Amino acid sequence: MKIFTNCCLIAMSACILSASSLKDMIENATLDGWLRGKYFYSDGRDGSGQGYQMFFLPNLHSGEVNGYSLTVGVFAAYGPGVPDAVTADNSIGGSRAPRIDGSSAPDVFNISNLYINKNFDALGSKTTVRLGQMNIVSALNAGTSYGDRGLGGMITNEDIKGIKLYASAYDSWMTDNIMLAMNQAYTYGIGNNIVILGVESNKDLAIKGLGFKVYYSWAQQLYNMMMFGDIHYKYDFENGLSVGILGQIAGTVMNNNARFHTKDGSNLANYFTQMQATDIGGYAHTRGIYNLQVNLKAGGYSSKLGYIGSFGQGYGTMLDSKGAFDVGGQLWNGIVSGGIMGFGWTGAGGAKNTSLKAVYFTHRYKWHNGLGLGLDLVWVGGNNRFPYMKKGSLWLGKKSRGPVIPARETNLTADSELVEISPQISYAFTKDFSGSVSYSQMVGDMLMARTVVTLKYTF
Repeated sequence: MKIFTNCCLIAMSACILSASSLKDMIENATLDGWLRGKYFYSDGRDGSGQGYQMFFLPNLHSGEVNGYSLTVGVFAAYGPGVPDAVTADNSIGGSRAPRIDGSSAPDVFNISNLYINKNFDALGSKTTVRLGQMNIVSALNAGTSYGDRGLGGMITNEDIKGIKLYASAYDSWMTDNIMLAMNQAYTYGIGNNIVILGVESNKDLAIKGLGFKVYYSWAQQLYNMMMFGDIHYKYDFENGLSVGILGQIAGTVMNNNARFHTKDGSNLANYFTQMQATDIGGYAHTRGIYNLQVNLKAGGYSSKLGYIGSFGQGYGTMLDSKGAFDVGGQLWNGIVSGGIMGFGWTGAGGAKNTSLKAVYFTHRYKWHNGLGLGLDLVWVGGNNRFPYMKKGSLWLGKKSRGPVIPARETNLTADSELVEISPQISYAFTKDFSGSVSYSQMVGDMLMARTVVTLKYTF
């Protein structure tokens, strides 16, 4: 497949260069992306740490020539996803710029996207083909699409009114969740071929207020099936009030002889062997999760009330910790970085004999002047094998079920009943620049709090 991809790239590059001048491509070029800074502070009996996280993700798109264009993207990131028992005392990383020496997985500066794009608008078809290295964007991994990358191809089509078709295949790939969860400092990828197919509604669907998504994936010698389904309906009243219902479900069936195709130096190389260890008990062959929700919107106010449940041997079903699932909460599915909790297929729900149930109730209000307030309330239970930060893991001792990620043996897990209370405040300084502060308090079996300050500029 890699040979085929490279041949296609060479052929398409030749088409571009023979059809136009470099001057035309540069003059019509566009730039998009975002710059984000975050500050984390965790404290309490079961968690501690503070740190900064800086992200810079610009993408440069050349002008189109006969429907062809070239995209080059840079990924610059510095700082941990979630500081766990560390401080920001020496985070500046030296003079001029951080020394990214391969010893810290989250610190990156390199080319993230490099692909050729072809659209067929001139032929009357709403079809787009993309070849090269690119972000993997689908309903199975929507939560971390900025970091999930693959080498291969993608095609979308919207010729059928109200319907979008999606297909992609990658010869080599990696997701942010796996890289962070496995403490994967080396730049090794995953060689198991992966295919993702999808169909979803768009704004032109004939039935007003109705929408759906269905996505399927297969990964060579990893999982035989990963599926996600979504159906939602919103009814608009004449007075500006709208009420909606949402049903979402996902299921994954693992390969009986699952293994990662990667270099021996990778922490992934022995992942499935280590998952069979006594303190873990094996990986779940069947996993399932579902989300049922009612939501309401009235003027600047919006609210969601939902229930999350699971089925099968585990609840780790998605390529990242959330995917296209629309759920509430700021902390419960992100206490430790890398999708170790939530719905990530290599997280806590990937272990055998685990289950998850949760109830969430969210509130948001936005004023016209850009100010916003929010409140999330979440209850979490089940045989969830919930991961604790390093501080909380110290006292768990024999009460724990051991680590669920072999590469994170200091993060122990326990079946926990939790309540999260998370107020938030946000402000849009301009249409492109915004800031927010969220405070999350976890009570019940886990006692900790986290404050996150975020500034983001979109261009």
